Amino acid sequence: MRPKIDPSGRKKSSFIEEARRRQIVRGAITTIAGGGLAQASLARIADDVGISKSVISYHFAGKDELIGEVINALLRDSNAFIRSWVDRADGARDRLRAYVEASFAFMAEHRENFAAMVDIWGSFGTVEAKRAFNATAYDPCRRHLEGILRAGQEEGVFRDFVPRTLATTIQGAIDGVMLQWVFDEDSVDLPGCAAELVTMFDLATRRLP
Repeated sequence: MRPKIDPSGRKKSSFIEEARRRQIVRGAITTIAGGGLAQASLARIADDVGISKSVISYHFAGKDELIGEVINALLRDSNAFIRSWVDRADGARDRLRAYVEASFAFMAEHRENFAAMVDIWGSFGTVEAKRAFNATAYDPCRRHLEGILRAGQEEGVFRDFVPRTLATTIQGAIDGVMLQWVFDEDSVDLPGCAAELVTMFDLATRRLP
């Protein structure tokens, strides 16, 4: 039986291969969160996962490709989690609340993810690399929030404002708390911060009588 080919011409990975890739990516996240990207050699990641370095080399062309997949996984998992909460909410006000609450719930359950992400962001050596990463990380979040905010204006429950600007502000507030929490976990009350931001942005968006 011939291997399946995807539209790019590459052989499609089997279920077992995809599971192994996910294991390696998860191991890389743990290694980076624990010791930083600079110390996360392929040999170190392989040792932490409990496999040989050659296994990583079979699945990834090198460290750059692996770290690229780590970034994709971190963003994909977070966005999927938040969307699952938002999609279950009714009305724009509840969807905005769900977005904020889900963001903090995912943080609380996946501290390693955010520790790794912050370290990776800090490792980029050029402004262009940081801009590319920021576009990949923030554009989907802003578009998601913009959609919620525009819907609220159309429903008549949100006041007049520029959705893009407020979306940037909301995401900035969430990530500002996240950064403080990554650097000093004991000083940040995540549930309390989530509750305050929910109240803050509910009041900030509400159309007054």
